Amino acid sequence: MMLIFKKHIFFSSFILFLLLGINSTPSQAQSFTLAPAIHQKSFITSDHVKLHYLIGGEGVKTLFFIPGWMMPAEVFNAQLNYFAKNYRVISFSPRSQGKSDIYLGANLAELRARDIKELLASTQTSEFTLIGWSLGVMEALDYINRYGDQGLQSLVLIDNSIGEGTPPKTSSASRSNTKMTTASFKKYVKGFVSAIFKSNPPLDFIQTVESSALRLSSSPENAFAILRKPYSREYYRDTIYKTQVPIWYAITPRYSEQALLLSEKHPLGEFKIYEDNAGHGLFVDKAAEFNLDLENFLRKSN
Repeated sequence: MMLIFKKHIFFSSFILFLLLGINSTPSQAQSFTLAPAIHQKSFITSDHVKLHYLIGGEGVKTLFFIPGWMMPAEVFNAQLNYFAKNYRVISFSPRSQGKSDIYLGANLAELRARDIKELLASTQTSEFTLIGWSLGVMEALDYINRYGDQGLQSLVLIDNSIGEGTPPKTSSASRSNTKMTTASFKKYVKGFVSAIFKSNPPLDFIQTVESSALRLSSSPENAFAILRKPYSREYYRDTIYKTQVPIWYAITPRYSEQALLLSEKHPLGEFKIYEDNAGHGLFVDKAAEFNLDLENFLRKSN
């Protein structure tokens, strides 16, 4: 059953969610091939890290996609292909993810937010929608808190906590994951990737996602350091309510309480709950439906 709510929803234990043992079920497999309009590029950050990104489309307005923890730019292929016909689209691989440089320095939140700012500047992006998934929700909001919302047309937050309502439960298992060995991390990644999706994405898609998630297998502590943010839940919540742009919160049922609170408190918010055959990577599991929903939101808000 699908629930849609008009109006106006922290990151708990992302790892715990991925370890819930979601069973795969057959679904609409989306082609992993990028459309000819999408091109691979890279740029060098101010601290000399090469970041890979995908860019294409001819629209005046830009959709800027921020992937989750250890995920590559290509995780949004279905969205890039679909929206390139009417929008300029950009998806990037953050430090140590996808085809970007491995970075073994301190994975400070401020560096990752600055990377977003510098890529927007490098691509001369002036009017844009930020679309963050999972950890990308936190990093999109951190960017806005640090650099403001100039040029921001709308905001899309996909399946992560936003600091509202009852704090999600954490587990001792998730807190100890930083002590993994290389072997245990590789085993973990296998389960991590399979748990994200309820559908059966194409093999080359899964291989690309898994390869990205394994980039820091020789130093798991660096991988898990990316997840640690020096902020309270309220940091993300307050950022949302200071941002007076249209917001769409696309979620699975575990964030329903936060969605309802957002809808009551933000004058320009909407949310949708994806239930049937939709996992954490709901924009992959329900790609066609998600794309249409996002398109409708963008038409109304932009």
